Amino acid sequence: MKDQSSHITTEQIWRELSDRLRQFVRSRVNSATDVDDILQTVFLRIHQKIEDLHQIERLEAWVFQITRNAVIDHFRKKRDVPNDDLAQNVVAEMKSVENLNTEVAGCLTALIDHLPEDQKRAVSMYELEGISQKEIAERESISLSGAKSRIQRGRKSLETMLKECCQFQFDKQGNILKCKAEGNPSCDTGDC
Repeated sequence: MKDQSSHITTEQIWRELSDRLRQFVRSRVNSATDVDDILQTVFLRIHQKIEDLHQIERLEAWVFQITRNAVIDHFRKKRDVPNDDLAQNVVAEMKSVENLNTEVAGCLTALIDHLPEDQKRAVSMYELEGISQKEIAERESISLSGAKSRIQRGRKSLETMLKECCQFQFDKQGNILKCKAEGNPSCDTGDC
């Protein structure tokens, strides 16, 4: 695919995604100062690596992966502080191992676009932006159980779409080790 990253700037990414990224980081980090520091790190990394982005349609997944890694790095630094169980737990939970999770996350972003509009909004807010189910319910003017239901139905639909498109091999922690495209012509996510 032609390199399209030169058509998007760090400033454009800031305008389009900074609020969502701030919410995502805020849902994982308690200190407002730390949130600002992490966001600064994220956008520095984006600026330094934007030339490495070769598929503009995977921009959002790429940016959120950079953000997840910055949060992990933040907690790794704090891990050296005695009795900081929260930091150790988050690092353990988010620890990155060599797998295909990031690539499949890019496919998921494309598949989310195929969900019914109400599920698409709910799943995007919850999974990509880290917005709580309660806040989704308020934003969508629905009940909390309605928000939970939309997210659950959206996840189930995504699971079905993924199984129709690709065959996966997982490790014991649930990380994707191998992915093979099924050759289903209705899948437009590219290779697994």
